[in-house]
Amino acid sequence: MRRSASRPQNERERGNSAEPAQQLVDAWFDAVLAGEADEPHPIYGDRVKVKFTDGLMTLSGDLELERDREELLGQARQRIGNGAVDASNLRVPERPEQRGVLDQTLISAFDEPDVVELVRNFVAHRSRRKPKLQEIVQSGDVDRLRQLLPEAFVQEAQKALEKHKALLILRVDETDAFDFRRLLEEDTRSTWTIAVPPQVSA
Repeated sequence: MRRSASRPQNERERGNSAEPAQQLVDAWFDAVLAGEADEPHPIYGDRVKVKFTDGLMTLSGDLELERDREELLGQARQRIGNGAVDASNLRVPERPEQRGVLDQTLISAFDEPDVVELVRNFVAHRSRRKPKLQEIVQSGDVDRLRQLLPEAFVQEAQKALEKHKALLILRVDETDAFDFRRLLEEDTRSTWTIAVPPQVSA
């Protein structure tokens, strides 16, 4: 479904020069209204879930700021026309954690080395935040594990390498760790994933 022809003239004239981000948002909502809600929101990523049924668009998930919530609601209402928007489960934490204080390292195992490179690219594309570190470690590279992980986790990672072919190691801001781990476990179906306890950010 596209915006109606009643859009103000000045907006129609700007059509080809619209910001790329807005064009992506428009295309995303078009896909949602067409029943294709598989891709993440181009701005808020997998933090947001959407469902459109019988003229009702249901938004859920967690956003960092109240203005993010209002912006997303505005986008939905603009596209839904005469339909309704339910955002009762679209939340903003009352006390957002402070970014930049703690880092968390995630370790995921995969059975095929070629798959790990695809997963690394997938995670970088799907996540709203960029990992601070993205490394692939293959069997036999124990020295590399010692450079990337606390000593207490090197042996556990080494055991995972003995069972699987390669590891993907991500270091992310601790406030983003849940979203990255969900990507690894649910969307890429890693065979094994653990999170190293948070450490003070460098």
